[in-house]
Amino acid sequence: MATCENEMGMHAHRKLKLLVVDDDPNTRALLRDALEIRGAEVRASASVREAADAFRTWQPDVLISDIGMPVDDGYELIRRLRDAPTEPGRRTPVIACTSHAAADDRERALNAGFDALIAKPIDLDLLVDTIVHFTTLGASGGRDAAGDAVASLRAVGSGAGGRGRSAPDS
Repeated sequence: MATCENEMGMHAHRKLKLLVVDDDPNTRALLRDALEIRGAEVRASASVREAADAFRTWQPDVLISDIGMPVDDGYELIRRLRDAPTEPGRRTPVIACTSHAAADDRERALNAGFDALIAKPIDLDLLVDTIVHFTTLGASGGRDAAGDAVASLRAVGSGAGGRGRSAPDS
């Protein structure tokens, strides 16, 4: 098993940056702690407004968002992010985490612009596998700087969990 310092590894000589958005403080804390233990740099936002500001100024490698939030929901967040101008070739993967995860909910989330959907309660192993998947897409041979950033993430994230697992959508 790899050490805590290198679970997420380095992403081009820096930690992988993850933005977590959830209105529930316990979920935010759980995800932040679990992903930081694996070596990521994590920021957590309680609202769409906070998340949009953090996204614009901090530019995370992956965004992990609840869908069902008061005021503005995850669909409003993904709409704002996908409509915002970005540098050419940069499309930040966004993972939806929601208790509404029936087939039609999944289809709606993917059609709205989310890259994957993970049901709550969140399977941390599946979340880690999904982050690894999206941060190594396009990596030549799967082992360039992005691949190195998350190579050992799977070591801690691949425990016996796995209930109701599904593959990432892209």
